Amino acid sequence: MTEVPEHLLQRSRERRAALGLGGDDAGDAAPAASAPSAAPATTGAAPAAVTPAAAPVPAAPKPPPFVPPYVRASEKRQRIPVWVMPVVAFLPIWGVLYAQSASEAPSKEPTQLASGLATYSSKCSSCHGGGGGGGAGRQLSDGNVVLTFPNIANQLEYVHNGDEGMGKVPYGNPSRPGGQHGPPYNGGYMPTFKTLTEKELLGVVRHERETLSGEKDGFKVDATGNRLWPNGKPMLNSSGKLVWDDGTVMLDADGKLSKKVDPSKPPS
Repeated sequence: MTEVPEHLLQRSRERRAALGLGGDDAGDAAPAASAPSAAPATTGAAPAAVTPAAAPVPAAPKPPPFVPPYVRASEKRQRIPVWVMPVVAFLPIWGVLYAQSASEAPSKEPTQLASGLATYSSKCSSCHGGGGGGGAGRQLSDGNVVLTFPNIANQLEYVHNGDEGMGKVPYGNPSRPGGQHGPPYNGGYMPTFKTLTEKELLGVVRHERETLSGEKDGFKVDATGNRLWPNGKPMLNSSGKLVWDDGTVMLDADGKLSKKVDPSKPPS
């Protein structure tokens, strides 16, 4: 019986140890000692090497899920900072506060009195004087207008029509000292001023009454300087027409008062 060389036994032990079959010296020594009785079974051949099991092949990684382009663009878009949200929430409140605190832009349209001064300077001052002291026309200052026309409606009618339009008859308050005025005055007659708009007519009559004659009572003025009736109703409507305190038109188609009023009493 041929003895197995030591280097082959050593290689066999290392191989067995690598395969986890045990590679100690005692395990290999026993077969070597009993080699004569085991010879018939092994037919003298060296033990066959065991092929190691193949390592499992790792599964291929799954592809990433499909992300639409608009989603990718949204993810890249810059987000609104958190601190902006309270500011945006406060904007409506700020807008209301600003609107309430802001003052209206001043109107460029002249007031009724300012318009009346301009009309008087260009149409009336040559006869009645710049301060209403009189001349070719009657005196308007020192309360004379209010004495002659306690009710502004009578003065509006007279200035609009003039002496000729009123029939060249006495006019004004019959109860004033000296009675009604009768044309002509200084040989002349009061001309008509139907070329004035009713808004201009009210302005110039207000200038004569309030600025020159000193009228203070019997009327009201709104926030923009427009004259009102004693009951708070406007004397001009939205169309620029003179109206009574009930809103009806003051001057008819002939330029005369649509209602008769007492010329000796102010409106109430």
